[in-house]
Amino acid sequence: MKRREFLKSSFLFIAGLSFSNLLKGKRNISFAENKESEIFVGKGENFEEVTINVIEKMGGIVKFVKKGEKVVIKPNIAWNRTPEQAANTHPDVVSALVKLCKKAGAKEIAVIDNTCHAWNITYNASGIKDAVERAGGTIKPPINWKRVEISGTEILKEAEILQEVLDCDVLIDVPVVKVHGGAKVTLAMKNFMGIVKDRGYFHRTNLHKCIAEITYFIKPKTKLIILDATRILLTNGPQGPGEVKELKTVVGGTDIVALDAYGTTLLGKKPEETPHIKIASEMGLGEMDLSKVKIKYV
Repeated sequence: MKRREFLKSSFLFIAGLSFSNLLKGKRNISFAENKESEIFVGKGENFEEVTINVIEKMGGIVKFVKKGEKVVIKPNIAWNRTPEQAANTHPDVVSALVKLCKKAGAKEIAVIDNTCHAWNITYNASGIKDAVERAGGTIKPPINWKRVEISGTEILKEAEILQEVLDCDVLIDVPVVKVHGGAKVTLAMKNFMGIVKDRGYFHRTNLHKCIAEITYFIKPKTKLIILDATRILLTNGPQGPGEVKELKTVVGGTDIVALDAYGTTLLGKKPEETPHIKIASEMGLGEMDLSKVKIKYV
């Protein structure tokens, strides 16, 4: 084949792939299709140590947090529940992240959530306020908001977002694994509803689509995702009280769709049965098919 013919055929092939992606509605095809998605699963009695071990196996905290950066850690602190009730992220998992970020030389380490019950109650009842302060971080109330325009989305065109999240260099997403009456599950993507002031808009409009689209918006800042599956809520989610199962498990990664897909299996569900996971996968935000994900037990 002559060089000119080769270049022409190569161009047509690449153009065909791009057009195919457009037809599928993939707005963000930066998710590396040539790079195998990985998630890391750790297990043990000491949840702080398990969390640290998972992140070390991922390449260490310095892979995600650089000296002098502003870090926001976003757990689920929504409910007036104790750690044993599995409605909020476990304080030991959050504490481990604060300590690691401090060790990496982060300039600021803020922990924040737009809670459902009053924040001054949930921050204390969850044990997270005490854990964060003992570890050397700062826990902040959800009171500073900024309205932003969101482009590249179909439904969520604007939102009021926590100022701390908009200003940070690194966002660490650390949800607890549990069921949810409306969204079916609440995992890493659903946890981003806690950075938005008007969550009611999501419920009034198209909950699953909005969850995927807020993930699309905030994904560039989200450098690390940790699923807290130390104990999971199987019934009466998201606030409980309900049936709690102790798994003593922490899962880490950077592919938010793969992590949510894996999280559904811990709850006895299938990822394709959760609409926001399927929508996010179709948007190119990550890999939903766990047969294509490398799962490493550490």
